[in-house]
Amino acid sequence: MTDPHCCPLCTETYDDRTDLRVHLEVEHRKSEVVSFLVELDAAVTDISSEREPPTVDDGPQAPSA
Repeated sequence: MTDPHCCPLCTETYDDRTDLRVHLEVEHRKSEVVSFLVELDAAVTDISSEREPPTVDDGPQAPSA
């Protein structure tokens, strides 16, 4: 028997990943799922210390006038 797959947004559990995916797409709006994942990521990592801001040298050179 496989481990059940639990919905992170409610108490539903499914034996198959596909069933969980269908549940998420049908019962929970995509924006709700995205908001949950963004909040989860923010709680796990400190965004300001993990990512470096882009530098000027990363892009193409601007033409001189």
